Amino acid sequence: MATKNITTLELNSIEESGFTLIEVMVVVAIIGILVAVAVPKYQDYIARSRIVEGLNLASAAKLAVTETFSSRGTVAMDEATQGSFVFAPTRNVKLIEIDPSGAIAIDYQANVAPAGKNTLYLIPTNEPDAITPRGIDLSKPEGSTWAGAWSCRNVETNLPAQLLPAECRLSK
Repeated sequence: MATKNITTLELNSIEESGFTLIEVMVVVAIIGILVAVAVPKYQDYIARSRIVEGLNLASAAKLAVTETFSSRGTVAMDEATQGSFVFAPTRNVKLIEIDPSGAIAIDYQANVAPAGKNTLYLIPTNEPDAITPRGIDLSKPEGSTWAGAWSCRNVETNLPAQLLPAECRLSK
């Protein structure tokens, strides 16, 4: 059996393979910077998906208001829709309620947005594409010309702007 002699040069190259401390520190610093940028973006992404959950759950309230308005006309919508819309809280959405004017308030849990800055309003309007649409009060006679459009773009919404879906932001 033949034996292979390892020369000093080969031994040195084997011992020198690997990473130096500086190289490892540079890689760790790069990973730290990427994490510092990625984690807040990911948290905003998750919070925005929770906002969309509330908008989807509010579609039942929008349907109740629309049907009530089409069958009964201008009435106090909170009372008129009591039997047709019931909401059970979820992990992300604390409350969805219909105001007398027909506006819908969606209150989110604290895991979505901090208390006091966690409400999104949907308003009945005839100008849903306007930058700041004018809401219609469906409980008053001047609301009798509502065409059935909704907007989440209004000044009463107090969610942080970065959490709002693009169609709900006041500036386009």
